[in-house]
Amino acid sequence: MNSPKIAAFFAISLLTRLTFAADAPAPAADTSAPSAAPTAAPTAAVTAPTYPAEISTPLTDGQVIELFPEGVPGWKDIGPETLVRGAYTNISNPRLIVGLPKPGTPQNGTAIIFCAGGGYVHVAGPTGMNYLFNPMGVTMFNLIYRCKEFGAPAPQQDIMRAIRIVRAHAKEFGIDPNKIGVMGDSAGSHVAASGATLFDEPVGKTGNTTMDNISARPDFAILLFSVLTMEPPYAHGDSKNNLLGRNPTQEMIDQYSLEKHVTRDTPPTFLVHTQQDNTVKEENELMFYAALRKNNVPSELHLYAVGGHGSGLGPGYGTSNIWPKLCEEWMRINGWLPPSDTSLMPAARGGRGGAGGRGSAAAAAAASASTAQPAAPAATAAAN
Repeated sequence: MNSPKIAAFFAISLLTRLTFAADAPAPAADTSAPSAAPTAAPTAAVTAPTYPAEISTPLTDGQVIELFPEGVPGWKDIGPETLVRGAYTNISNPRLIVGLPKPGTPQNGTAIIFCAGGGYVHVAGPTGMNYLFNPMGVTMFNLIYRCKEFGAPAPQQDIMRAIRIVRAHAKEFGIDPNKIGVMGDSAGSHVAASGATLFDEPVGKTGNTTMDNISARPDFAILLFSVLTMEPPYAHGDSKNNLLGRNPTQEMIDQYSLEKHVTRDTPPTFLVHTQQDNTVKEENELMFYAALRKNNVPSELHLYAVGGHGSGLGPGYGTSNIWPKLCEEWMRINGWLPPSDTSLMPAARGGRGGAGGRGSAAAAAAASASTAQPAAPAATAAAN
């Protein structure tokens, strides 16, 4: 790997490492949860659905896009939103914040909706992860979703409305409606994976027929150090309590244990976890991946030996520090990123075998083979 590639990779690695540090719970945040399991929030009265609403275009970096201009479902007055140590707390106004590639970077039509973590207590504020794929021409939308003050199904409504908004406005945004992905870390992965598994279910609908009829299925998912199950013994207790309350019914546990909702229509998924994660157990990823395999969903699981929750970057974390580059290669081989001379894989460079476009047999085979051998030795260090 030449020196420019190394410099670019470690620049991305540093930014990503900063993000996971920001994902730690804010000390001042209240981690208490309701004493009883919340019921599904009623839908707010909707006055003359106007979606697809007008949104100022072309998009600008940092632009805010409201998710529910017709009224937030189940809205209640919980007081003002606050920013505690860089984390959004007490959120009642869910929204997207646009992250654009730097001027001069060609945009390729791919979009990623990123859900930062925070245990359903808060949403970690913007750091490197929010812009991870911007240098590759990807438009990123950072989701500020509702948390424990609302509970389920509010975060699920937020991610599915976000996907529907990006898809409804794809042409105006310069987005390919068939190249919209979700990405999450920690509890944010539960939000992102809700979109990847529950996209046809009533929990994500809000009574706005115009928007509810738009597909909320993402085209791919990237899930990192993920909260995915609500079943003991592997559920993350705080996330479960904050989303479902302290005494959820078995029906609610089943509804939000997302490994139980994987089907053949679940989009291709890239999963990352470490054996040293003592906050969220690796079984979350393992059970989800087993469900993906059972349903023949082309996916990759990258499980590493070294690194705590949200870590994996920098020389102290062994082979786990290269997952961003492996994820980039996975996106190229599937056609969500264009061929590149910086790619480690011949097919992703546009050589023999082509780019492995979405839907091709070659792409499906490559995406499903988590032990596939890259052309360059630098990528073979991953413990897949």
